[in-house]
Amino acid sequence: MELREIFRKIRVIPVSVFEDTASALKTAELLVKHKVDVIEITLRTESAFDCIAAIKKEFPALTIGAGSVLSRDALRRSVDSGAIFAVAPCLDEDIAAYAAEMKIPFIPGVSTSTELNRALKYSGMIKIFPANALGGTDYLNSVTAPFRMLKFDLIPTGGIDNKNYMEYLECEKVLACGVTYPVAEKLLKQKDYVSIEKRIMELYGEI
Repeated sequence: MELREIFRKIRVIPVSVFEDTASALKTAELLVKHKVDVIEITLRTESAFDCIAAIKKEFPALTIGAGSVLSRDALRRSVDSGAIFAVAPCLDEDIAAYAAEMKIPFIPGVSTSTELNRALKYSGMIKIFPANALGGTDYLNSVTAPFRMLKFDLIPTGGIDNKNYMEYLECEKVLACGVTYPVAEKLLKQKDYVSIEKRIMELYGEI
């Protein structure tokens, strides 16, 4: 299934920060159990690449993305570990060009109309970050309005949770939202997989 179709089906992309492979595998197990077939693993810990590789080996059908990709090396290591898409909180045109060379879907982050205009030269999927802090759906609609005639998809991320994600999904051009809520870092550190599973069921049910 093409990446856009996966996002269109799932609508909420679980965005995670893992400290170790055990928590990554347990979380992946819960996602797969509830038919959530995508996860974004942010490169915010030393074990992130190992977590990507471990999930890829144990759950090969799961679509794994690498988040917080801030360098060419990080992008290459992510792909070598098993990631099939990459996400950044900002627009680095060098990384975007490298992703195009590697033929890996790359979702750059933007927060202004100028950045959006530049990002569209490299990708048809754009992350608005940090969405809620920038002004939420009002800001998202305003900053993208001049680009309405262009064909692209938005994935707002940052400050989106179980209380407001539906507002974002109703916005024009929003394909999916990036959300940490179902796999919250605090719950992972506490190894509270009961709460994690409850949140997964709350957001996704049985897809």
